[in-house]
Amino acid sequence: MNAYELAYEYVQHTNRCIFLTGKAGTGKTTFLRRLKQECPKQMAVVAPTGVAAINAEGVTIHSLFQLPPQLFLPTPEARKQLFSEMQMRAQKQRVLRNLELLVIDEVSMVRSDLLDTIDAVLRHIKHQPNHPFGGVQVLVIGDLFQLSPVAREEEWRMLQDYYSGPYFFQAHVFQQLNPIYIELDHVFRQTNMDFVEILNQVRNNTLTSQSLQMLNSRYMPDFKSDADEHYIVLSTHNRKVDAINQREMDALGGKVYCYSATIKDTFPESMFPMDEVLRLKLGARVMFTKNDSSAEKRYYNGKLGIVSHLTDKTITVTCEGEDPIDVHLETWENVRYVSEVGSEVVQPEVIGSFSHYPLRLAWAITIHKAQGLTFDHVVIDAADAFAAGQVYVALSRCRSLEGIVLLTPIPSSALTNAREVLEFTNQQQEIDSIREQLPLAQREYLIILLCAIYDFRELMGRCYALSQMSKKMTSVQNTMDNYFPNIIVLLEELQRVGERFQQQLRQLVYQSQTHRLQERLKASIPYFAPRLQEVLKTISNCPLRSNDKSDATALKQSLIDIYAAIARMAYLQAQVSNVPTVEGYFKARDSFRLKEPNLTIYTVQRKVRSDSTALKTLQLFYAGYRIPQIAKERKLTIRTVVKHLRSFLDHDIIHISNFSPSDQQILEA
Repeated sequence: MNAYELAYEYVQHTNRCIFLTGKAGTGKTTFLRRLKQECPKQMAVVAPTGVAAINAEGVTIHSLFQLPPQLFLPTPEARKQLFSEMQMRAQKQRVLRNLELLVIDEVSMVRSDLLDTIDAVLRHIKHQPNHPFGGVQVLVIGDLFQLSPVAREEEWRMLQDYYSGPYFFQAHVFQQLNPIYIELDHVFRQTNMDFVEILNQVRNNTLTSQSLQMLNSRYMPDFKSDADEHYIVLSTHNRKVDAINQREMDALGGKVYCYSATIKDTFPESMFPMDEVLRLKLGARVMFTKNDSSAEKRYYNGKLGIVSHLTDKTITVTCEGEDPIDVHLETWENVRYVSEVGSEVVQPEVIGSFSHYPLRLAWAITIHKAQGLTFDHVVIDAADAFAAGQVYVALSRCRSLEGIVLLTPIPSSALTNAREVLEFTNQQQEIDSIREQLPLAQREYLIILLCAIYDFRELMGRCYALSQMSKKMTSVQNTMDNYFPNIIVLLEELQRVGERFQQQLRQLVYQSQTHRLQERLKASIPYFAPRLQEVLKTISNCPLRSNDKSDATALKQSLIDIYAAIARMAYLQAQVSNVPTVEGYFKARDSFRLKEPNLTIYTVQRKVRSDSTALKTLQLFYAGYRIPQIAKERKLTIRTVVKHLRSFLDHDIIHISNFSPSDQQILEA
């Protein structure tokens, strides 16, 4: 099993935190694409910048976690302030609560305090304060030898008392995790082993004088490329790139054609994958900015060509040695993650789009925009390299040393990587050791999945939070103060038994006693199933009423989410007992279908006086009394009790489904 497949196995069948890295061109992007297509886990993909998020087909970190634009200090006071300021809607909370796998792309640019913020939010939302990231598996993808996090001087003055450095691996949570560190080692971009070795030396701060001399042999200060050579200049700053592209455009002469993007719904400018207005001339050097979405697959992100034909509505590009390409519009989508009420499915929802011809002028681009691309010929202008890893990114974009031209010689100082990065990368385990750990990690994950369906702590936390929320709603009329306490008491009893049962499960899984495990799971059903049904019935008989529609909706959705979680646990307990494996768990989970309870919370009825005789009847009904029992308790006729209850039915305070079959017959008589 190679590094690629091993990483995939760890993501699919374990809950271990994984740092997936690799040199430029080793397939990190391909790995993520496959994961999104095949992984059964409820996942979200995030990135530190808008453009990186669009490229990863995910969202920004700040968008998913609703983070304020400020520093986060890892202190109890700062966490408390964060939670108090967080304006997170129920939909967003539902997404985070259902999240099983969080993928952070371009993690080299994620600062240590930001990773700790993500950790704090997930622990809070999932009611798992003692579990890193609230129990969510985290896969971080990136190359530490490329672009690094930005920490302005004034920010670092505040952070340095808490962190040893700005890198993600210096976050407090990452130090608790003992992550699996997997490096993809097969370089697809470069095939010349001498050049590969030079790039490795640059990464590891081991560049020899001979290798530096070989690099600087490509120094050609007066280099001028021919029109058909397709060289692209990689420079450090936008102003340099824009000046080169504008100069070359002006030199072409002829008519300028302008093409504007079509932007629909929500697509902020900070996330634009290219300029809103594309200006081209015949003969302009261009680069495709997106893979061809058509069946022909004629172009890919980073492919270079020359504009060979233009009209107001058509663009044709000719690439070296190929037939002309009629360029069609491509669309980039801005998404958000959603999870429907009562569901644990997390899925992307398109909220905006950006449609344009996928081209940009390409006499020159910034080194930053070149990250992830591959070229045959590059001209590197790195005289003003300002960020660690910039020179390495530029060098590693090219397939061969012979394809590189340096406009300035590279000093050895520009090729020095941060000491803490090298120290961290030196901690990497041998691939054989990681492979040996896999069976144990798989068993541990099965334990996590099985124990989760007998763990009611999160549900108790959610019930308590919902109880507090309902108390703050002035519109809510609670006709039974012990509604939530009753549910919590039932869950507490289940938790006490569940904790003991979880210990048995751990032992049986570790000992690989599959048959005995199956027996114990089946034996648990007679105890848990009826008690879970009792909890579901209690939730269904909700006494809460509100004449405020938004309050009522919020309460109803939260209750249905809790109801769904409990119903799902009951279902999984029954199904997983047949096939107690990771695959069996996911198959069962995917087959669950919720039958929503009929909850009536919103009402426009007139207020009932607290001393009303009808209200006393309603209180007894909510306490579980049947119609004959209410009549006997209150010394009333059955006809009077029926009259009281029918008035509440007419005003949607209660629903006919809340009555037992025998009581329904009395009402219909």
